[in-house]
Amino acid sequence: MNKKFSYKAKNAQGENVAGTLTAKTLQDAAVMLHVQSLIVLEITEKTKADGFLYREFDFQFKHVSTTEFSQFSRKFYVMLKAGISILKCLELIGEETKNKGFSRDISGICSRIQSGESLSQAMKSYPKSFPSLFVFMVEAGEMSGNLTEILLGMAEYYETEQKNSRQLQQVLFYPVILVFVAALVLIFLLTYVLPTFVGMFEAMDAPLPKPTRLLLGISQILMTRWPIILLIIIGGVLLFAMMLEFPQVIFARDYLKIKLPLIGSLNQKRCLSMMAKTMAMLLNSGIDLLSALNRLAGVTDNRFIKNEVKILAKKVSSGTSLVQGMKESVAFPSLFRQLVGIGEASGSLPVVLETMHEIYKDEIQARIELVSTALEPLILIVLGGVVLFILAAIMLPVFDIYSAYSSM
Repeated sequence: MNKKFSYKAKNAQGENVAGTLTAKTLQDAAVMLHVQSLIVLEITEKTKADGFLYREFDFQFKHVSTTEFSQFSRKFYVMLKAGISILKCLELIGEETKNKGFSRDISGICSRIQSGESLSQAMKSYPKSFPSLFVFMVEAGEMSGNLTEILLGMAEYYETEQKNSRQLQQVLFYPVILVFVAALVLIFLLTYVLPTFVGMFEAMDAPLPKPTRLLLGISQILMTRWPIILLIIIGGVLLFAMMLEFPQVIFARDYLKIKLPLIGSLNQKRCLSMMAKTMAMLLNSGIDLLSALNRLAGVTDNRFIKNEVKILAKKVSSGTSLVQGMKESVAFPSLFRQLVGIGEASGSLPVVLETMHEIYKDEIQARIELVSTALEPLILIVLGGVVLFILAAIMLPVFDIYSAYSSM
């Protein structure tokens, strides 16, 4: 089992350096530092408490984004295709990587390769930077001798994931800003404008209609109970975050993700597209179907679909065909099952899976455009209706007063 060690050392220029590394033993850690031409001054194993602090408060480590990882995969592929050695590729990529934590882990991999480990073995020691799917695919590429093609496939995989995520963020950005601004406007109307008008109406002994009285009650609650409301909101957010630690809640959330109107179909197709691409890469790398399904279950981020894939793997292991195993699952739509059946019957399942990935990729683009087209007008209509209701509640007493004076 690997352990974490902290060290202090001097580099070739005589400068003091410090950091952490992962190794099986203290001696292995010292060898890894020696390979990096460092003179060890001090090296100690990190305790469990230190490890907790390191995991939670490692400010040097910045989460490796999909963009950074897609760039890493593409650069690695291009350099390896050009005939540059694996070690040199990693050294060059690590030097120009701006994410210091990611760069540090790449340097650690270089040290491990120099000490005799394979690329996939070295990557397993840095799960923060290298997802299990990527490590597994690299391992398959090393075994089959087509590491370059595997890296190309992974680069395309993460580039597609990055593109979909960016487009979805762009679609949701404007509605989120719109809702936020509208909420501020509503709070202003309820806590400042409405009380001002109501004060005028009460001074004139004008009766208030029901909509106005309703909004006045909401306004008074907002102005007098806002600390309690704020605490309830904060408590609700914290409670929701705590509930997400329970597998049942995560499962229910992920099920809703693929069943919600508008975005549910988008989420489902996104998952299926990535699954088809992953399965195709695994099968093309010489991985058998059952192992590919088990690996797919390990890397799928949607817990509901992950569970369905696990059930499917059990059925396949008991002798059921892939398409038959999918029939009772709501996670796999009819088109997906039909194409899998064709690929399974013809012996060209990887090719069919690649085709499905392309089909879903196009459908995802169309769905994103549909969500973008439908979501903004829908939000505007709802918010416009709320604002009109508030304005009507403010103006109704004015019209009543005007009518009363006109009839005199």
